[in-house]
Order: sequence, then structure tokens, then C-alpha cells
Amino acid sequence: MNHLLDEEGQGFSVSSVLWNVFPDLVVRDSSRNPTIGLEVKALHTAAEEKSANLSTPLHVIKKKEDFVVILIWAWLRENIGGISVTYAHIHAAQVFSAYLLAQTRDYSWLLNQGGRIKGIDLSTPIISSETQHLCFKAEEGNMGKLMRIELDPRLPSSTPNISELRQEAEKYQRFKDRALGLGLTETFREICDLQKASQLDCQPPLKYPTALTELGRAQLPSGAIFCLYAGGSVSQLLRSNPDQDVQPRGTFALWLSSKLKWVIVKATDDSWKQIDSGHKPDTAYEKIKKAMSG
Repeated sequence: MNHLLDEEGQGFSVSSVLWNVFPDLVVRDSSRNPTIGLEVKALHTAAEEKSANLSTPLHVIKKKEDFVVILIWAWLRENIGGISVTYAHIHAAQVFSAYLLAQTRDYSWLLNQGGRIKGIDLSTPIISSETQHLCFKAEEGNMGKLMRIELDPRLPSSTPNISELRQEAEKYQRFKDRALGLGLTETFREICDLQKASQLDCQPPLKYPTALTELGRAQLPSGAIFCLYAGGSVSQLLRSNPDQDVQPRGTFALWLSSKLKWVIVKATDDSWKQIDSGHKPDTAYEKIKKAMSG
């Protein structure tokens, strides 16, 4: 970044922030005054729960100066000059207002009391005990998870910055949908690679499908077809008939939920049969491979 700024930045530069505090990077002007803060987060497509977290208290964040940069990445394998190379490939990157995301996080969390008492003290969100309403504890770190931040539509029009919050929330939702879509297809690609499948054809959807949808297919070394499904429920897939064009028999299919719960099914004469299932496919590749070898 500093090389780019040396060429085009009119004296601006970037430096890291020490002590692992918000933000990660600070952009400074020619007089070395801080102008922009950048907090960089990375979402791995294959993770069941995208655990990157924006936990910074709102009062620490500077409106219109601090931004969150989110990267969506996955392991990618390529053959370059006869050499197999595996590297972390960034599929997408986008910048969001850190202040508006933190407001969305806090206001939506406070609005959803869920039968308990919630509040935010000087720096930490607190919540009442499930059994003793007058006893409080620190929130356990879930409210800031990037894939859970969502603007509650019930927030009143009197909410500070509500028009800006709504605009940023729409942009942020599209990005989360893209991250989830990439999670589906990149998980499928990884399994196909481990299975040494060929003729891979899949494109990430713009959002998780509501109805049962085929998102990709490939051919296994045995000649069987391997398909990717998402949306609806796995029971819908089990009740459906395998399409004529996914034969020969022995065809397999992977169904993924929105949180990447996985189910492997195999085609019989006129239906699908569930073989195995589980969570966290990125840690279950060998289990999936074994299920498909039968």
C-alpha cells in the first residue's frame, strides 16, 4: 500500500497500529496526521461460522474516518508450469463504515431483548442471567460476528442515522449473501479437487436459494456424476427423483445448508438415499471422501 501511495498518494502513507487494537492500519497525511483507520477482517468461505468479529465499542470508532475492510477468501489450487500451487485466493473485498456497522450491531442487539435485560456500559455489552434477572454478565462475543450483524427493520425512524444505517445495511446484506454463495461453491470445489473430479461446472449464487436448487456438478473418476444442491431441505432432495441426465447409477450429491451443514446422498433407481451428514465440511473432507467411496 505504501508503494502505491508513494506513486499516487500525494504524501500519504500507511502504518500498522501496535498492541493489536482497533484499527489495524492508519492512513496518515503528508504531515503524519491520522486521516483514515482500516480494520481488516477475513472470512474463510468454507468455515461453518464466519467467526470474524467486530467487537470494538462504538465510542472508540470515529464516524466517517474508520472503515472495516472485509476479504472473502478460500484455498485455491492451480497447476502452474507443471507445479501444483495452493494459495489463499481473495474472491472479493469490500469496504464498510465501521461506525454504521457498530451502530447496526448495537441497536439491533439492544432491541431484541429476548426476555432478558440487555445493556451496554462504558465499553462492554452486558446481559442478565437466564435464571437470575438481577445478575448480569458480559455478552459472550456473539453480537459482533460479521455474518450476524443485521439491521432490525423494527428500529424506529427516530434512531440516529437511520437512513444511513438502512443504506449501509442493504449494501452489507448483499456482501453477506455473496460470502454465503461462495461458501457453497468453494466447499464443493474443494471436495471435487480431493475426489479428483473433472468437468467441474458451478457458479456461486447471489444469495442462498430459498427452493431446492442444483448449483453445480462434476464427473468423478468412476464416471459417476457429483452434484451440488442447496436451498429447501434435504428431505425435499430425498423425496425427489434423480434427473435422467445425472445418471449413470452411483451418482452422488452434496446438499449444504446456509450454515454449511452437509449431507451426502446417493442415487438409487428412482430416489436419493442419505449416506452421511455432519457439520463443518472443512474439517470433514476425509469423512466425506469415505462416504462417497462406498
